[in-house]
Amino acid sequence: MGITQLAAGRDRSVVLTNKGEAWAWGALRTWDASAPTNLQPPEGEVCSSDPALVGHNRYAQPHALLLNAATPFALIAESHTQILAVCRAGNAFACKPVVDPRRGAIHQRLAGLPASIAQLAATASVGLALDGKGTVWSWGPSNHGQLGRAAQAWLAGPGAVTGLPAIARLAAGNAHALALDCQGAVWAWGANAAGQLGNGTLTENREPTQITLPKPIAQIAAGDTHSLALDASGQLWAWGSNQHGQTGLAGSAYYTQPQRVPLDFPLAYLDGGMFYTAALSSQGEVFAWGWNGLGQTGHSTNTSTHQPARISGLKHMTLLAAGSGHLLASDGQRVFAWGDNRSATCGTSAAQSCIRSPRPITLA
Repeated sequence: MGITQLAAGRDRSVVLTNKGEAWAWGALRTWDASAPTNLQPPEGEVCSSDPALVGHNRYAQPHALLLNAATPFALIAESHTQILAVCRAGNAFACKPVVDPRRGAIHQRLAGLPASIAQLAATASVGLALDGKGTVWSWGPSNHGQLGRAAQAWLAGPGAVTGLPAIARLAAGNAHALALDCQGAVWAWGANAAGQLGNGTLTENREPTQITLPKPIAQIAAGDTHSLALDASGQLWAWGSNQHGQTGLAGSAYYTQPQRVPLDFPLAYLDGGMFYTAALSSQGEVFAWGWNGLGQTGHSTNTSTHQPARISGLKHMTLLAAGSGHLLASDGQRVFAWGDNRSATCGTSAAQSCIRSPRPITLA
């Protein structure tokens, strides 16, 4: 079984295989297999009021469940409330965190998106999609401008984000988004209380604004409240919140403009979580820095640091995904997870609240 994509959110982990199978664990609930197949679970099944199922242990499924029993997926993305997916036929779906063993995840079609979706991304509340022509689409609430539109407060269905050139890649934080255009320039919009938009202010922006960075930029990533970019020469740049050293710099609690981050190893990929950053080296080793309160940086203690630390036991990794407090890594065949496990996102009982070293995940 080949692994082609990883997605990590606040409370869930999702893996996509080369067969188009999407497997997920963590904050998922299993729909009663004895219910009639024409019966949809009520909304209460997604937002239970059962006092025994609240907080991080509300849904804690440590075993991987198949989300798409009969429909191969081509793309996945994880948000706080749902799993986004594009099937190989081109249709996009929003999957609820409720899985029927016979039909997979309970889902609804995302009408209004073009058939040629190249990437999915999500903030905590807004869905984002990039089509094959380089147009960005967004939907959901925009209390901090994360839709990328000046006049929109809510968009139930997808709409195009205007004012952008052709875009090659998206990255999404908790309430802000980044876009890398086809010429290597970076654009940002949404929340900015920690300077994560990189425009020199702490004011949120409802429309995309270009960030001053060396060009061309080759890669972008976003944590909850910080942002990252890798230029064509392999140099790392970071800005936004730095209270736990997540930018890789010592000093200020936040940076409103991109800062050059000195590293002594070449980067191949990077991603951001809540107050921490993770990266793959060109040799396939995994490094992490920033907040370590739940073991996500792979240290044996809770100490946070701005210094990248190599996570032992992982070699030749090719895929990496940072959730709010947990990490996923894969060498294309195996998947490993560590960090915050309060919703069983690391594939073991939530009774063990944090996993401090990578553990292998079993896909059925």
